[in-house]
Amino acid sequence: MATVLLRPKRTFTPSTSLNLSPIFLQLPASYRAFHASPRPQFLDAGVATAHTLLDTLHASTGLPWVYTLPLAALTLRTALILPLSIYSRRIIQKQASLSPLVQSWQHVLRAEVMAETAGMGPQVAQQKLLWRMRQKRSEIYARWGCQTWKTMLPLAQLPIWLTAIEAVRAMCGTRAGLLGMILRSENAAAAGVPTAPSLATEGILWFPDLLAPDPQLVLPFLLSGAVFLNLTHARSGVGNQSVWQKRLHRSLMIVALALGPLTLQVPSAMLVYWISSSLLALLQAMILDRAMPMPPAIKPCDPMKRLKDITAGGREETSA
Repeated sequence: MATVLLRPKRTFTPSTSLNLSPIFLQLPASYRAFHASPRPQFLDAGVATAHTLLDTLHASTGLPWVYTLPLAALTLRTALILPLSIYSRRIIQKQASLSPLVQSWQHVLRAEVMAETAGMGPQVAQQKLLWRMRQKRSEIYARWGCQTWKTMLPLAQLPIWLTAIEAVRAMCGTRAGLLGMILRSENAAAAGVPTAPSLATEGILWFPDLLAPDPQLVLPFLLSGAVFLNLTHARSGVGNQSVWQKRLHRSLMIVALALGPLTLQVPSAMLVYWISSSLLALLQAMILDRAMPMPPAIKPCDPMKRLKDITAGGREETSA
């Protein structure tokens, strides 16, 4: 019979030469934690600035936090966001006044495109006409200093609002809520923002503790309603929308309705600031609509209607 040779099992004994002192296994204080997505430094600077504003308003006015938070929202919107909104509104008004000039070029460009795309099909001609119209519109807007990108300046309110609401969240000393999950902040000290224990006693009505979620669940759904009203008002001032704009608006409306359930565990201080900012944005938009109304759209004349008017006028002169 064949013999089977088996190797003896190798045994490993722990080496004593690798016993390291615990001091070598400790990381320096600057390397205490590691994150795959570190917190941006510019966000820390913005949050610290927003906290300074909040703390200054609270100390100088002597108002409780439930009134200081709306006052801070009013200050930020008036000082930073309102000038951008006024400038953007003027640009939109100028673009509206140039609409007849843009429309007049459509007839010229259509004739040129039809001559260039003869025999290529209507789809090719339509695409080329749209491309030419975009070029001509951009050229006209640039000549008159009303480029489309200038109408996007009010979007600067998003980082302003984000830093302010993050400062309030840091002052509450909590990671709860939607923003805490998005920003993945460790604690309030990460941005150099101390907590504000006085928030626990400077509420009002049914939410005296601004550090705790609303016990009656009223504030989350007030926030949802305020954002919904903002979106509804913004939609009412817009004319014809493209397909993607309609889809975006519907998606935002769904998000607005979902804000209530999503913010049930958010501290009341954050909700007070958020609601105040949303209502102030709505009020600001309504004031601008009244103070700086958009000019009525100028429609091209109807050749057939013009011909009927001339014919009717000629008949009246003949009968006279």
